[in-house]
Amino acid sequence: MDYDFLKIDKPEKIDEIDACITGGFIIPPEVEKTVSAILREVRANGDEAVLKFCKEFDHFEAKNVDDIRIKDREISSAAIDVKKSFPGLVKALKVSYKNIKEYHIAQFKRETSSWIIKPDKGKKIGQIIRPLERVGVYIPGGRYIYPSSVLMTVIPAVIAKVNEIVICTPPQPDGTLNQVLLFLCDWLKIREIYKLGGAQAIAVMAYGSESIKKVDKIVGPGNIYVTAAKKKVFGDVGIDSLAGPSDITILADDSSDVSFIAADLISQAEHDPDSRSILLTDSINTAERTIENIYRHLDMLVNEYGSKVNIEVILKSLKKNCRIIYSKNRNLLIEICNEIAPEHLEIMTENAERILKKIKNAGAIFIGNYCPVAVGDYTGGTNHVIPTNSNARFSSPLGVSDFLKRSSIAFYSKDALEKEARSIEVFSEFENLIAHGYSVKVRFNKNKK
Repeated sequence: MDYDFLKIDKPEKIDEIDACITGGFIIPPEVEKTVSAILREVRANGDEAVLKFCKEFDHFEAKNVDDIRIKDREISSAAIDVKKSFPGLVKALKVSYKNIKEYHIAQFKRETSSWIIKPDKGKKIGQIIRPLERVGVYIPGGRYIYPSSVLMTVIPAVIAKVNEIVICTPPQPDGTLNQVLLFLCDWLKIREIYKLGGAQAIAVMAYGSESIKKVDKIVGPGNIYVTAAKKKVFGDVGIDSLAGPSDITILADDSSDVSFIAADLISQAEHDPDSRSILLTDSINTAERTIENIYRHLDMLVNEYGSKVNIEVILKSLKKNCRIIYSKNRNLLIEICNEIAPEHLEIMTENAERILKKIKNAGAIFIGNYCPVAVGDYTGGTNHVIPTNSNARFSSPLGVSDFLKRSSIAFYSKDALEKEARSIEVFSEFENLIAHGYSVKVRFNKNKK
């Protein structure tokens, strides 16, 4: 095929960068309207609304909520069938499970702890860590099936010792769930699973119904309706993040393998027509040859895989959102990278560790020619639920801490409180919250009964 849709941008300063590179994710008004109506109805009518939307959007007609809840026998049967039918996949899942579990156990040991300090006599302050009681996990369906997302969302919750984990995922056209997903649920000991997708799944997890208990937090990626619903229920429940189109940025120089760069940009474009694929390089040769290799790989994919590869989605994404950016000024490229705040960042340069020190904003970072994003997607162990839409400026990949909550604790003896009593009174008087100071003063009132 003849291609000629990629050009090289040559900015001289940061404000020359195309807005699409750093633009946020906007939820269209019609989606907001539809989602608001679904949330209101599920909140008001519970099971009745869930079943209505299940028929309307998931195209599955159920008589009651028990019809959309997966039975234990279905899970057990899937576990047996998948082991027989997909031995290679089961082996790959075990590799992924082992690495994800090891990473998040290490994370749990280092990032989360209860502690107490005794800064003065008669005084103790600190924090205690507790797992969330009940978590809802949304697993996307639709265009693709994502067993990897089950592992990425459930494993850290299990390590955090969440007591109840419920999964919602859209059914297949025949009204069943994918057998591999059920196999994983059996393996991970998840027994509460509903054939329910979209905003209605988010609504019932957030608000509950006569038959489904509400959760404390909802995690997991989804389409624009799921994202809009998560945004609207935040505050009634916790959420992990708002997932928009996936993106990758690659920092490269003359030492980089242009064939690898091209393949990685294409792999990100495969997700969605709105996915972003960006190359930042200080080598014009690397920029030019990357474009040549993108075209070459597109032909190779079609020739080798035929209809298995969704070439229409890839081409739409590359034409709309792929940018090849060249500048001799490496510091400008790093500044652009930090402005993009990519979901995925690959550093394929000499002295990659030196560049890494200058990266301020990135969700997941992959270093070297032999560490593509696909490693993190499947077997690397790091989590692939990562902030999109430049949200890596202020948020982080999903991890064990997302399934924990902190409570601050304090103990004061009478002497310790007496030492600070006047300071508390001064604050309360200045802020005109007199009863606050009084609540301390009364403890030392000689005439109190």
